[in-house]
Amino acid sequence: MSITFKHLTASGQLLSAAFLVIMLNSCAQTASNEIESSSALSNSNSTETSQDVASNTDVTPLWSDSFAATDWQQSWQFKSEKQWGLENSEVIKDADGRFAQVLRVNYPAGSASPTVSRKNDAPLGGTQFYADLGLPAKESLRLSYYVRFSDDFDFVKGGKLPGLYGGDGASGGKTPDGTDGFSTRFMWRRNGDGELYAYLPTSDEYGTSIGRGNWQFIPGTWHHIEQEVVLNKPGQANGRVKVWLDGNMVLDEQGLTFRTVEDLKIDGIFFSTFFGGGDPSWATPKDVYVDFADFSVSEVNE
Repeated sequence: MSITFKHLTASGQLLSAAFLVIMLNSCAQTASNEIESSSALSNSNSTETSQDVASNTDVTPLWSDSFAATDWQQSWQFKSEKQWGLENSEVIKDADGRFAQVLRVNYPAGSASPTVSRKNDAPLGGTQFYADLGLPAKESLRLSYYVRFSDDFDFVKGGKLPGLYGGDGASGGKTPDGTDGFSTRFMWRRNGDGELYAYLPTSDEYGTSIGRGNWQFIPGTWHHIEQEVVLNKPGQANGRVKVWLDGNMVLDEQGLTFRTVEDLKIDGIFFSTFFGGGDPSWATPKDVYVDFADFSVSEVNE
C-alpha cells in the first residue's frame, strides 16, 4: 500500500508541476498578447499622429489633371461666369523635367487685380476661373497642387493663388452671408510669406487672413501645397482647415464658419491668381510668371 501511495504522491507532484507549467505558459502568452496589443495601439497612434503632421499620399484622387491633354479645360469643367485672363496662361513643357507639362501664368509689369486694370488702364495679369471638375458637391475636400514662382519673382505686397470654393464663390470685397458661397484661396505676401485667404460669413471686410507667415514660398523652387477643408455644421462654428507645404503641416485652423445652410457645399477649385490688392501699390514692377502642376482633389480622411 505504501508503494501505491508513493506512486500516487509522485503522480500528484507531476500533475501539480504540469499544471504549474501550463499556468506559467498561459500567463506568459497573456502577457505577450497584452504587449502585442499595446504595441499595435502605440503604432496606430503613431501613424495617426504622423498623418496629422504630414501629407497623406495614400489617398486615391477623385479627380486629377497634369495638363497633358490639349483640351485640359474640358477636364476642369469651367463655369462660364467670372472667368478672365486665360490669354495670360499657357501649357508648356517643364524645363526642369520634374513634370511633363505645367500651366504657366504670366503677370505683365504693372499688372495687379482686374480692378486696378480697369481703373488705371493697367495691364491685366494672372487669370481666374471657377471649375467644378465634374464632381458632386462635398462636405469636405482636399486640394493638392505644385507651384513654382519664377526665379526673379518680386512678391511686392501680395497676390492670390488657387483654392477651393462653394456656391457662387466669394471674392472682390463681397462678404458672403452663409447661404451664397465661400472661398479658401491661398495668398503670397511680402517676402514670400504664405497664408490662407478665406471669404467667410464671419469676414469683416474682404477676406479673412489665416496663418499669415506660417510658411514661406521661395522663388525658383517647386512647392507642394495642399489644403483640406471640412465644412461646419449649420448653426455650429466647427469648420476646419488644414494646410501642408512640402509634406509638413503648417496650419490647422478650427472653429470656422463657412455656411449657415446645409445645401451649401464645396463645389470645386477657384483658380484665381493675380497681384493684389485693389490699388497700383500691389502691382508687379516687372514681367514675372508662376508655374502650376499636378492638380488633384481627394476625399478627407476623418
